[in-house]
Amino acid sequence: MIKRTFKLFWTIALVLISAVMVSGVASAAFEISEVELDEDTLQETSSNYVRDLEKGDEFEVKVHLSSTIDAENVQVTAELRGYDHDDRVEDITDVFDMKENVTYVKKLTLKFPERLDQDRYKLRIQVQDRDSPTFEQTYELEIDTPRHLLSIKDIIFSPENRVVAGRALLTTVRLENRGEKDEEGIKIKVAIPSLGISASDYIDELEKEGDDDDETSSEEIYLRIPVCAETGEYTVTIDVTYDEGDETISTSRQITVEESESCPTGDGDGDGDTKPQSKKTTIVIGPESLDINPGQEVIYQIALTNGGSSARTYTVAVDGASWANFRVSPSNVIVLEPGQSSAAYIFAQANEDAPAGENSFAVTVTSGDEVLKQVALKSNIAAPEETAWDKVKDGLEIGLIILVVLLVILGLIIGFNKLKGDEEGEEEESKTYY
Repeated sequence: MIKRTFKLFWTIALVLISAVMVSGVASAAFEISEVELDEDTLQETSSNYVRDLEKGDEFEVKVHLSSTIDAENVQVTAELRGYDHDDRVEDITDVFDMKENVTYVKKLTLKFPERLDQDRYKLRIQVQDRDSPTFEQTYELEIDTPRHLLSIKDIIFSPENRVVAGRALLTTVRLENRGEKDEEGIKIKVAIPSLGISASDYIDELEKEGDDDDETSSEEIYLRIPVCAETGEYTVTIDVTYDEGDETISTSRQITVEESESCPTGDGDGDGDTKPQSKKTTIVIGPESLDINPGQEVIYQIALTNGGSSARTYTVAVDGASWANFRVSPSNVIVLEPGQSSAAYIFAQANEDAPAGENSFAVTVTSGDEVLKQVALKSNIAAPEETAWDKVKDGLEIGLIILVVLLVILGLIIGFNKLKGDEEGEEEESKTYY
C-alpha cells in the first residue's frame, strides 16, 4: 500500500515537472532582437526621443524576432498606451509560422493622432501564438512636437451645403496650434479654382499648444459665386500659410452650386431678360459714356467670364471713328478657361480737332463666328478752350477799343475848350472903355 502510494506521488510529480518545463520552454521560445521606428533603432533600457513629430502621420515599426522552437499561428502586436481619446494607436500582423532559430522581420504601422500630447508613452511589442504565454518587450518613447505646427480643426460654410450662383459663400476656418511656438500673421486662403475665385483673411496671433488661446476661428471669408456658374459639385480649397510663409497646410471640401435664374443674356439690351446667355458667357461693359477733352484719352472696361465647361476664345473689335484713335489692351483676343474671368480695356484718344458734343463708336465681342454682344459707347467732347494767346489777343482788342474811345473823348474835350476860349476873346474885344 505504501509502495503504491509512493509510486502515485512520483507519477504526479513527474507530470507537474514536465508541464512546468514545457511551459518554460514555450514562454522562452520567442526572442525580439531589434525594434525600429521609422528606421531608428529603439533602446529597451532607456528613453527613445521622437523629436519634431508630425502628428497625424503614419510610422513604420519593424520587429526583428526569432524562436528557439518551431511555432505556428504567431502574431506580432505593436501598441501605444496612455492616449486619452477613443482612437487606438495599435497594429497587428497577420498569422504566420516560425522555424527554429530563423530571424523574421515583421512590419507594422502606427498612426500617431493629431491630438497626441507632448509627453512620455510606452510602446509595447507583443508576440503571441495560440497556446503560449504572451512575450512582451516595452520601449519608452518621449514625444516632442515641432516648433511650428498648425492643424485645421473645422471648416464651416454658410450656407452649409448648397449655394445659388450669384450669391455669397461664407467660410469660417477653425485652427489649432499644436507647436511649441506662438504663431503670428497666419494667412488663410479660400478658393474655388474651377470658378476662378478666391479670398483671404489673416489671423494676427495664435498661442502655442497648451496655452489658453491655442485655438481660434477666422472671420467669415466672403466668396461671391459667379452668377452664371453651372449647377454641380465644386471643390473648395483651404490653404493656411504660417511661420513667415515657410509652412503651409491644406484641405478641401465639396459644395453644391445651383443655377441662378438671374444669369443675364449676352445681347446687352437691358430689357430684363434673364435667360442664360449663349454657353454661359457673362459680358459687362461700363461705363457706356465718358466726358473727354480734345487730345485727351479715356478708358472703357469690358469684363468677361467664361461660365461654360470648356475653354473659349473671345475677340474684342472696335469700329473706329474719324474723331478719335482706339486701341485695346492688353490684347483684343482673350482666352478663358472654364470659370475664369478677365478684362479688356479700350483706350479712346480724341483728336485735337474732334467735334464738340456727343460722339460714339461701336464695340463687338465675338467667340468664333458667334456675336455675343454689340454695344455703342459714347464720348462727350467738350468745346475747345481758348488758348493763352487768344485770351491776350482778346484783352488787347478790348484795350485798343477803350483807348480809341478815350482818345475820342479827350479830343472832344479839347475841341470844346478851344471853342469856348475863342468866344470869350471876341467878347473882350467888343467892350468900350470911358
